[in-house]
Amino acid sequence: MHSVVTWGDRIDAVVNSTKWPVAITTAVITPGLAWAMLALVARLVHTPSWSLVPFACGVAVFVILWRRWLGKLAIGRWLVTMEHEVTHAIFAFLTGHKIVSIRASMGAGGEVRYEGRGNWLITAAPYFFPTAALVLSLLAYLLPFPNLPWPSFLLGVALGYHFISTYRETHRDQTDLQELGNLFCWMFLPAANLAMVAFLIAFAHSGTAGVKVWLADCRQPLDIAIALLQQFVQQLVA
Repeated sequence: MHSVVTWGDRIDAVVNSTKWPVAITTAVITPGLAWAMLALVARLVHTPSWSLVPFACGVAVFVILWRRWLGKLAIGRWLVTMEHEVTHAIFAFLTGHKIVSIRASMGAGGEVRYEGRGNWLITAAPYFFPTAALVLSLLAYLLPFPNLPWPSFLLGVALGYHFISTYRETHRDQTDLQELGNLFCWMFLPAANLAMVAFLIAFAHSGTAGVKVWLADCRQPLDIAIALLQQFVQQLVA
């Protein structure tokens, strides 16, 4: 009997075919993302925004709480593991897979089971995608006293969490990273994390307008390179 090919299988085939093109693309644009991050930091220094105060407090509060208290508790380690597995599950669901189970322990890791083979995006997702930011952003709009800067503060908490969780989970013994391969990880993950971190900071600084400026900064090195190439070609033709 022939096995039934599901939508998840078809999506996996497409996604897996993009693994190395995506890796090459992100490696190429990493300098542009680094440039945009430097430009963003410069804007933060020259045009500070009051919205960054609760954002910075959120980062500091989470990092301090983690180092002094939460990181030493089993529940803290469980939360990090659960968020990791939920991120796997989100991307499995988005790529057409039925989630069978999600398990997280307080010290022995976790596991998400889903129907189908899977793809590299499901494996890589927890190492760059800020699921906590989505959850905390939703929570911010449900909290009382809407005039208080809950969104900015909780985005800061999410960024602090992203730093801590990514640092804890990114090591050579991590089976996900072994499955992805060292070369792919070095080509893809730095760019993906630069983009996610800069997006959160730009949004906290000046909302969607800040994100648009950051996107323009990402393109600036490419625009300069194209202009120089055009100038060179014109000189050859002249």
